[in-house]
Amino acid sequence: MLIIGSFLMISSDMRGGAGVFGWFMLIPFLLYVTLYHEFKSRLWLLLTLVVGAVLTFTKSVSDPIMISLPVSIMFGVVTGLRYYLAFLIWDYIRKWTDDTASIIAFPAIIVSLEYLQAFYTPFGVWGSLANTQVYNLPLIQTASLFGFLGISALMSWAAVLGAFFILRRNFANIKISVVLFVIIFIGLNIWGDLRLSTVPQGKHILVAGITNGQTVSKALPNPEDPDVLQNTQRLIELTRKAAAKGADIAVWGEVSTIVSTKGEKALLGTLSRLAKKHHIAIVAAYALLLPKEEQSELYKMKNKFTWLRDDGTIAETYLKHHPVPGEGSVPGRAPLKAIRTKYGKMAGAICYDYDFPQISLTQARLGVDLVLLPGLDWRGMLIRHTLMARIHAVGGGFSLFRSANEATSMGFDNLGQIRAAMTAFGDDESILIASLPVKRTDTLYTHIGNLLAYIAMFVLILLFFLAVWNHFKKQKKDQR
Repeated sequence: MLIIGSFLMISSDMRGGAGVFGWFMLIPFLLYVTLYHEFKSRLWLLLTLVVGAVLTFTKSVSDPIMISLPVSIMFGVVTGLRYYLAFLIWDYIRKWTDDTASIIAFPAIIVSLEYLQAFYTPFGVWGSLANTQVYNLPLIQTASLFGFLGISALMSWAAVLGAFFILRRNFANIKISVVLFVIIFIGLNIWGDLRLSTVPQGKHILVAGITNGQTVSKALPNPEDPDVLQNTQRLIELTRKAAAKGADIAVWGEVSTIVSTKGEKALLGTLSRLAKKHHIAIVAAYALLLPKEEQSELYKMKNKFTWLRDDGTIAETYLKHHPVPGEGSVPGRAPLKAIRTKYGKMAGAICYDYDFPQISLTQARLGVDLVLLPGLDWRGMLIRHTLMARIHAVGGGFSLFRSANEATSMGFDNLGQIRAAMTAFGDDESILIASLPVKRTDTLYTHIGNLLAYIAMFVLILLFFLAVWNHFKKQKKDQR
């Protein structure tokens, strides 16, 4: 069972993965934890989950190895430990309650733990069940109702029903749960497909992604290095070329260049004049190397973007709110804001920020129509991280443009449909032009937020105390 579970886990996500396996991968582990209770069995379960999750994420490893490998191992360990805790809690509830309570408990556990990780740890949504469905756009529409947790809830519900069917050999005791699941599953998929048949409304603007970014390994290069200066000049030329192609706004990929404090002032002066002359807004994403006296073991730079309006004035200076653990950049603390433009409300964030759903939910509640998201990945990640961000944009009901260095840039409308895409590898000119609607569509998730998670945690607490109570009563009875 552990071997089958590992195979399904590894096959469900990252490179070479198929989302369909995500619906089944938890079933073998549910069976195993039900049938084997020895301490040794628990250790094997822990080892299998951690190793399986690490192997899943390391499928994405590529140059730069010193960045992609540690990050992949970190996410794998966190995911494996989270699932291990989920199975232990579920097995205890299953042991001291009935089948109905056990079926309700498992989705409640998965949703609760994914919520706590996404909103209260530095690991965001990595390892979420929902991420195995990044290609399933009709199902992703569920995020507009309940956020990414709605997808995870549905998948974990399917898994526990499958496990009970195998254990009981029939649906007799769980037929109500099965019928309810089938109705909801079919209903959500039909509704998602119908939603995708609508036409997004609103004015369209041309967004240009500039992805000729500075290659960054473990150490940041000197801002005065000739190669860095040459790369910066090329970024400026590409931005000018994007303006000539009719782009209304240009977005650089994350850390497209590295500048000093003095160099930043010169760069922004050049970009301001370019924006004003060519009537193009610019979201310039770069790393500002801190002066040596301000550097520490934790912080070496500021990972930021400066948003210039098409008249050359600065609309926003944004620091990455959620640096990847070990990144070494000063985290942003300023409240998120919506930028009013002649096209509509816009906002921005940087790469890993969008693995934290609070960012997209806040922007949705600010009434944002379009989010611009500079990103930086590696070739092994290629398209997946961009598609992960799409889930949260669908939840918020806004269009999204992710300009990704070393990966795939994409533009999505407010339903998550791909309007343009370009890989950073190949002989293209490093400019992606996307025509995107600038008008949000209202979503239920924007209004109710994480209500599903709160309900899940409430139900989980009730069921856990019920299990403890039944356990306590059994002990007292045995003592008589």
